Amino acid sequence: MSTGQNICWRRRKDQYVRFTDEEIKSLEGEASKLIDIEEFVPLSTVDPIYFEKTYYLGPDKGGEKPYRLLADAMAKTERVALAKYVMRGKESLVLIRPSQHGLMLHTMYFADEVRDFGEIGKGESATLKEGEMGLALRLIEDLAHPEFKPEQYQDDFRQRVLDLVNLKVEGKEVTTLTPEVHRAQVIDLMDALKQSLARRAGRAEAPVKDEAVEATAGPAPSMTKKPPVKAAKRAADQEKVEKKAQAGKK
Repeated sequence: MSTGQNICWRRRKDQYVRFTDEEIKSLEGEASKLIDIEEFVPLSTVDPIYFEKTYYLGPDKGGEKPYRLLADAMAKTERVALAKYVMRGKESLVLIRPSQHGLMLHTMYFADEVRDFGEIGKGESATLKEGEMGLALRLIEDLAHPEFKPEQYQDDFRQRVLDLVNLKVEGKEVTTLTPEVHRAQVIDLMDALKQSLARRAGRAEAPVKDEAVEATAGPAPSMTKKPPVKAAKRAADQEKVEKKAQAGKK
């Protein structure tokens, strides 16, 4: 009998199957540097919800010509490749696309790893009043730009952590602030739109006056966020973020 660590696999609710490390290892795919392309499709037909991580691809020594040929041909036909690849013993679905005169590889979730959007309500019973759509369109037009510029966004939390690290390195006294507790709240979407437009117009002190748009009677619409991916590692990622936040307080 194997003395390896036991691993439980959830088969269905309240039902688990136990494996050992050795049994799991025997199922792993054979390590390989080969990427088996299954098909080529337009990038626009692939929903970004399936994207997981991104890697840059470069040619091995002697593989410069096939690499260059594939990158240029995919760019010219405006197609991306879907392929299978064994990474750390696990078979992965990947997407290869031409970008910046080279190739990028995106690891992807399989279909059964993504939550069905049908499980979540989308406000089908809501009735739009006259003027509300105009307000929403007005906000979009006011914030519209011709392209996405990633350099204009930064991770403020990471910067605060780096600032704290620098203070500690310099031996300066650090004042610990109690982190703000975020509580779930119901958001009045129309009121949020009005306030956003008011701020953009430089009138943050006064709400936008729009007689055609009144607050809808009854409870305000709620914006519920549910994770689209059911992968177990999401909980581990969240735990890492919380540990980083706690480390920043010390």
